[in-house]
Amino acid sequence: MCKGRNAWMLRNSTSLALALCLVLFLILENVSCEDVPIRLKTSNNLRGGPSTNRESNILVPAFDPSKEYVDKYFSYVEAFLKNVNYLSTLSVSLEVFSSICFVLCLRGLSAQETAKRGNSLGIVGIICAIAATFLAPTFTMNWIMFIVPFALAIIIGIPISHCVSMVNIPQLVALFHSFVGLAAMLISFANLWTPFQSSEEEFSAVHAIEMFIGEAISAITFTGSIVAAGKLHEIFPSGALKLPGRHFLNAFMVAGLIALGSVFIIITDYANRTYLMYGNSLLSMLLGIHLVASIGGADMPVAISMLNSYSGWATSFTGFLINSKMLIICGALIGSSGAILSHIMCLGMNRSLLNVMVGGWEGSGDSNEAQGIGDQSDVNKTNAMKVARDLLSAKKVLIVPGYGMAVSRSQQDVASIVSALRLRDIQVEFAIHPVAGRMPGHMNVLLAEADVPYSIVKEMEDVNPHMESFDVVLVIGANDTVNPLALEKNSKINGMPVIEVWRASKVIVSKRSLGKGYAAIDNPLFFMKNVEMIFGNAKDSMINILQNIISISPEQKKANLNDDQETIDDTLASQEDNEEYPTPTMTIGVLKEDLPSEKLVAIAPNFVKKLRKLGFRVLLESGAGTKSQFDDQKYENASCTIMATRQDVVSRSDVIVKVQKPTDEEISQMKSGQTLISYIWPAQNPSLLESLAKKGVTTIALDEVPRTTRAQKLDIRSSMSNLAGYRAVIEAFVQLPKLSKSSITAAGRVDAARVFVIGAGVAGLQAIATAKNLGADVYASDTRTATREEVESLGAKFVTVDIKEDGDSGSGYAKVMSPEYLKAQSKLYSKIIKSCDVVITTALIPGKPSPKIITREMVNSMKPGSVIVDMAAEMADTASGWGGNCEITKKDQIYLDEESGVTIIGLTNLPSTMPSQASELFSMNVVHMLEELGGAEHFSVDMKDDLLKEMVVTINEKVTYVPVDKRPPPPKSEGSSSSSSTSSNSSPETSHRSFSSIMERVIYSNVSFGFFVLISVLVSIGLGYVIDHDTLGNILVFSLSVIVGYYCIWNVTPSLHTPLMSVTNALSGIIIIGAMLECGPVILFTDFQVYSFLLFLAMLLSSINIIGGFYVTTRMLYMFTDDQVGSCTGEEAQGTKHTTII
Repeated sequence: MCKGRNAWMLRNSTSLALALCLVLFLILENVSCEDVPIRLKTSNNLRGGPSTNRESNILVPAFDPSKEYVDKYFSYVEAFLKNVNYLSTLSVSLEVFSSICFVLCLRGLSAQETAKRGNSLGIVGIICAIAATFLAPTFTMNWIMFIVPFALAIIIGIPISHCVSMVNIPQLVALFHSFVGLAAMLISFANLWTPFQSSEEEFSAVHAIEMFIGEAISAITFTGSIVAAGKLHEIFPSGALKLPGRHFLNAFMVAGLIALGSVFIIITDYANRTYLMYGNSLLSMLLGIHLVASIGGADMPVAISMLNSYSGWATSFTGFLINSKMLIICGALIGSSGAILSHIMCLGMNRSLLNVMVGGWEGSGDSNEAQGIGDQSDVNKTNAMKVARDLLSAKKVLIVPGYGMAVSRSQQDVASIVSALRLRDIQVEFAIHPVAGRMPGHMNVLLAEADVPYSIVKEMEDVNPHMESFDVVLVIGANDTVNPLALEKNSKINGMPVIEVWRASKVIVSKRSLGKGYAAIDNPLFFMKNVEMIFGNAKDSMINILQNIISISPEQKKANLNDDQETIDDTLASQEDNEEYPTPTMTIGVLKEDLPSEKLVAIAPNFVKKLRKLGFRVLLESGAGTKSQFDDQKYENASCTIMATRQDVVSRSDVIVKVQKPTDEEISQMKSGQTLISYIWPAQNPSLLESLAKKGVTTIALDEVPRTTRAQKLDIRSSMSNLAGYRAVIEAFVQLPKLSKSSITAAGRVDAARVFVIGAGVAGLQAIATAKNLGADVYASDTRTATREEVESLGAKFVTVDIKEDGDSGSGYAKVMSPEYLKAQSKLYSKIIKSCDVVITTALIPGKPSPKIITREMVNSMKPGSVIVDMAAEMADTASGWGGNCEITKKDQIYLDEESGVTIIGLTNLPSTMPSQASELFSMNVVHMLEELGGAEHFSVDMKDDLLKEMVVTINEKVTYVPVDKRPPPPKSEGSSSSSSTSSNSSPETSHRSFSSIMERVIYSNVSFGFFVLISVLVSIGLGYVIDHDTLGNILVFSLSVIVGYYCIWNVTPSLHTPLMSVTNALSGIIIIGAMLECGPVILFTDFQVYSFLLFLAMLLSSINIIGGFYVTTRMLYMFTDDQVGSCTGEEAQGTKHTTII
């Protein structure tokens, strides 16, 4: 939290400082010059005289201005120059104020609370910028050239923006992008064709470069946006256009543009320059069409953001062209905004921005991944009635919307379902993927339109860590964003962040079919055992579900208004037992734990009903739950049968569930054919396996859960490790005689405690998070370098051993390190531990004794009063005299080492200090295990199942356990038919990643930093020799504006990405200033000229952008509400507010 707050303050202070620098420069640049009249005379918008070297050609517009217009023109120039000091300072002050408004407009979009004010500041900034332009000497006589197109824009833009559905917002945004691009194109041609040139009649090379590049970017934006809008509206195919040699074609067109631009700069003939501009426009428009057509539908969010960026750069280059700093500033802010959003979207899809710009998902990855893995007969189907019952029986529901919800326009019906559930005391939340929909933040806008309170709309990162706490997850029209293949190494979407819905207790997916997503690969989620599919149009399905919710449960309860308070009890508290269970076909026996230190029970009362629903009868040894605060009466209320003795339970059970490994007495009472589910620790207990095998017991070791996506919901070690990591920190600070956080008192400052966590697995990461929350300074280390990012994301400092060796075994666990590494590690830890107050060790290697890390000498070097928590004492190498990761740990003891004064905590069962909560988590994993085994009706232990073959350690009177170091390597991907093909298919990917890793190290090295600084200095010196003062000033303004935009946009909350793009769309309408400044003395309505007609069109298009962009942004922002559902009327809660047929 502290780290996030500091980063937020740094970004805001940096953006504020840069904005002040930008404002100061504007004032000094525009007001401090003594030669204002001279500078104004030579600027692009003040022409010195009419041009005469025009050819009479249909392709080259000619113009011979009348004496009346020329005289009027110069009279206004003369009048302006008489009042230059007064008018210029007034104009500059308005420009400065407008610039501040534009910066604050983007900054205001950082949160819903300030977004409306930000939008208002954008409107004020545009108004002031236009007012400043009216002070220009050449435009005051042409006010009608602004009034007419602006009035038409109001007539056209407001109805369009008012009537457009939020579903079609992406198309509207793309269309507005095209308006900016076309307007910039027209202004460039008008600037070329203007009949009034500078007094020196010199068309400089810099001016030619600005014009040519600006025209190219504008043309790409124009046609690219048209294609994007067509794809989004399904006028054009949404798939990527894959022409043979498309990359060569792009390169050829870029080379052609460079060649045309070079000639354009060199020649001076007006007619030939016109022809070259035609060629530039045509080639750039073709390039824009091909670039966007080659982008697949999956990448449309990135494409829209990218085009938004292009429109900003087009605006900036127009500012360079006509020497307008206002356009440069606003365009740079918009350009950086779109570029950053594109980058954020690419991060959300694990894509490269360059890769998206030259193609889409199609054609990448292994083609075999696109092969079907099943049909509708292979999935668990459900219906609206059953879905309604599942939702009503849940305590906590998560809804994951996708583009299918937008296409079916079912957001209103989803909102009605949410209202109905919340009024029945069911907690509901939404999980939004950053690239769900067709543009950034699209799902947030649709939900806001349906009056869903934004307090229950969560981001993906906020939901994934707590996915197990949801009873039901309802996925509506999403595919790739919930695809588990993103976690598989050989998948082409590997690394893409996804919402991990499969970890929830139950998942219901609403889709029209099993069709693939935009990534063109199948989704194994649909075939998982805890997933049910409801096929059909999403809107029809949601309406039917809502009808059944109301018919099943017509009575309403008072809504829980505290949406933000979540406890695990919400997911575990059982509903009243008012439903019938299926006839039991198997019996589960829950035994009492004999170990004095074990307080957990294998099945908590809240989960008995879930087992009954799976077709099991549940027997409990009397008193089994007493240590966990669950008396026998609670089990009886949950329809569990209490047995007096252990023998009674064992003899009547088909499946026996325990926490700790079975005792010899328990094994003697078991019989052949029974299944035992418990901790076994097979590597340390070979004789136990032999005893169970002789009895004919099928043994499933809960401590052997594989590290795979499918197995996450069964991973009891992770569940217990989370609790253990938390409790380890609490126990440490109970023993530590000092404060955990820094404090300032009247007596002085107290430093925060220093905590060193060794091992960044599940327990280690939880310990880091807990210690940081207590205000401690946390350091962490792990042999697996991949954990560094997770450690640093929690605010801890990652300690790295100098030797380059990775401890990742490839199975998710650490491996044994080399002697050289261990020596260097020991030397490093010896230095760190001396200054630490708390050391927590979590290092374990499957099938091996716990690593020897902290020696007696290290303990003696610590400060008296320090604390060591050794979480690896259970697996200690006692034969070598070690107690765990620490040499002097005593198993299951807390003692003070008299020699060093250090307290050593060697508790091996930290979760037992929180028995109720730990039992409930343990029970949740066991229930998931029994679901994987098929429930009572289809109970089967399939040794061919990748999930079970490592967990089943005895079966059919044989020991099947294979030690970790003797197991075969993980299987190759399904797409590989042979090892050779796998090698050939995967090597390019491996090479690409290695190359990327090398390049990243090179780019961020000190040598590269120095080189880039040197090059920048040389380039700056070179520009000073070849570029004039005004252009250098424009470059400075442009650079500062880009940096200000960068710091502003990173603060924007993802839910406001769509309003952000809409408001930047409106701001890009500032290009109207360019058209106004280019007008000159000619009035289109009294003397038709080509160049003035182009400017009229540019003003019309820009005005539509301004009016429509701000109007639709205002619509969206006023949809975001945080109204509580408790204020709804009963009728609205029943669904009539949104769905008229109910």
